Amino acid sequence: MSTDGKPVPAELELVIAGASDVGQVREHNEDSFLIGDLDRHETIELPSVEWVGRGQRGALLVVCDGMGGVEGGEIASELAAKVMWREMKNTPASPDPEVFARLLRRAVRVANHDVHAMARREPGLRGMGTTLSAAGVVADRLIVATVGDSRVYVLRSQMIIQVTRDQSLHSALIAAGHNEDEAASAGGAILQALGVGPDVDPSLSIIELRRGDRVLLCSDGLHGLVGDPALALLMSQPHTVTEAVRLLVAAARAAGGTDNITAIVCQVDGERLVPPADDDDLPRFREFDPQQEGDPALTSTSYVARRLAAKIGIPTASIPPTIPATGQHAVMHSRIGIRVAHGTALPIDEVDGPARRRLRRPMSMAWYVVIGMVACALAWWLGGR
Repeated sequence: MSTDGKPVPAELELVIAGASDVGQVREHNEDSFLIGDLDRHETIELPSVEWVGRGQRGALLVVCDGMGGVEGGEIASELAAKVMWREMKNTPASPDPEVFARLLRRAVRVANHDVHAMARREPGLRGMGTTLSAAGVVADRLIVATVGDSRVYVLRSQMIIQVTRDQSLHSALIAAGHNEDEAASAGGAILQALGVGPDVDPSLSIIELRRGDRVLLCSDGLHGLVGDPALALLMSQPHTVTEAVRLLVAAARAAGGTDNITAIVCQVDGERLVPPADDDDLPRFREFDPQQEGDPALTSTSYVARRLAAKIGIPTASIPPTIPATGQHAVMHSRIGIRVAHGTALPIDEVDGPARRRLRRPMSMAWYVVIGMVACALAWWLGGR
């Protein structure tokens, strides 16, 4: 019992490992990930080892896949992850998964506001954005927020289930009845990204957990190259979560490593969770509608993905161009029409990385001389006319 006489829920037991890799092709890593201990209000650094934690609230897990090229992708992804942690670390504990889902949704929208504000403020960052998947555990539920095509999976009884729906043109075309060849022509186009517009419409998933489940958050640099059967094999026992992360990254690199690769694997245990009833007791995708309450708020299909697709006219015969050379994704613009309260963006000095250093690097004296000579020549020419 707690001091106020209310029963205290059993602790969670979490084992977490994570890693991010530049891959085999790209020169810079525009992915970011963050793991924060909600009980101790501190982030967890995982350079090469796994983290074992026990507590009431567990951890916040975030994976972001930056876009906009080397001038901003890593800033967008790192800033989004840091804002998510800033907004979530001091939220009140609640046994209600729907309360956590609404708090997570608010944090995503604030992160979107701050990334968008920084992009508008810094000319060198115009057009930057990021996909995002964030997850936490409340009671016996996994709560997930998604923007774009980073994914979350749950592994149980050697079976892996995707518990998010891609907000991508490829996924929308398949859902609209187009064949795989038509959908493949869409390349990496996504229906929305965090930071590109003034607001986003995150998808929220609520999934029942079982003791021993393993949760995977990953960027498309992993799931785009490694199929679900291989993901399940590499995540399963007897591999530890640390071994699983290393194997997943190695598999994506071996498959070409054409994109940055990021993975977090979390094993969930503790008396709070019941074991699987049988081999058929598998996780199921359930999207949560924050405008509803109780059972009507849960649906087995993604109303967010359908709404985003409808805004760009899916189904349609015209398919947009594929991935631009300047970034990892083309974003299909749509207006959500939701106002977001003004937040305070993290200063650019708090976001480390090559792009930040390039933006803060002073212009060399040689460039000032060249610009001055051009200006003088232009003035002389105009004056002589």
